[in-house]
Amino acid sequence: MIKLRPLPEGGTIGIMAPSSPIEPKRLEDGVAYFEKRGYRVIVKPSCHARDNYLAGSAEDRASELMQLVTDPDVDMIFFARGGFGSSAMLPLLDFEAITSARKLMIGYSDITALEWGIYARTGIPSLSTGMPATDFYMDPVHPDFEKTFWDFMQTGKIDYDLPIPANRSTGEIRGIALPGTLSVAAKLSGSPYFPDLDNTIPILEDVGEPRHKTEGYLWQAKLAGWFQAANAVIFGSFSPPEEETFDDVPSMEKVLDRLLKDTDLPVVRDVPYGHIDHKVPFPLGVELTLSFGNTVKITSTQSIFDL
Repeated sequence: MIKLRPLPEGGTIGIMAPSSPIEPKRLEDGVAYFEKRGYRVIVKPSCHARDNYLAGSAEDRASELMQLVTDPDVDMIFFARGGFGSSAMLPLLDFEAITSARKLMIGYSDITALEWGIYARTGIPSLSTGMPATDFYMDPVHPDFEKTFWDFMQTGKIDYDLPIPANRSTGEIRGIALPGTLSVAAKLSGSPYFPDLDNTIPILEDVGEPRHKTEGYLWQAKLAGWFQAANAVIFGSFSPPEEETFDDVPSMEKVLDRLLKDTDLPVVRDVPYGHIDHKVPFPLGVELTLSFGNTVKITSTQSIFDL
């Protein structure tokens, strides 16, 4: 695993918008949160840009990201929010410079496209968790989310002991974590920005998708061999849409049951990860251990940071 530079005390955080436009007050409050903790924050122009449902052109957004990557004064990169559109940046990135910089990039939701794409091309890990204009703007920030985030930033590791359902009662599984939003990851499939799923543990969640579309993305994943290649799979939160397409909608449990009925793949469900305020962070590109017993223990085998 390529190890990253840790965020030093009082270090500099760069923020850019790779996807959709940002609500100014949320960004302002998210920036203030980190400044109150003693960090210097650089906010790039994309955070104030709008081109329909995009935060500026793909060229401008990719250029801004590379500016943060190559700026020696920037220690860590936060994506401001998700939405839509970050995948258009992938062909425009300098992957050699990203590898050389070894900077932690943080985000989730639409940022799945960048995190999976960058990992596929470079092996550089990242962190899938809340962002300044989606989570850190809240007053107060959810205490469970806040604690697990800063625990990770101190150690570069996760250590969760969760009373959640699994189809295993004993044993241990290891694999490379691939956390992300299902619908975004599925749209990368077949591209040069889709990672090799051998020896991985996909950690999947989604938000606002009608249940039949979620099931469709899961079947696309199954037919494409995701679950055959993986060592295990973790399912997080699948937040419902405002309105379903069909009247007779199955539970998410039933969807997963019929998807996985003919497989013996180790499966963990209901992990607090996704578009929820009490999410836990998951590092991408880092080996995890799943230990099954009365609870499910999910731990990193090594730190993401070069400590």
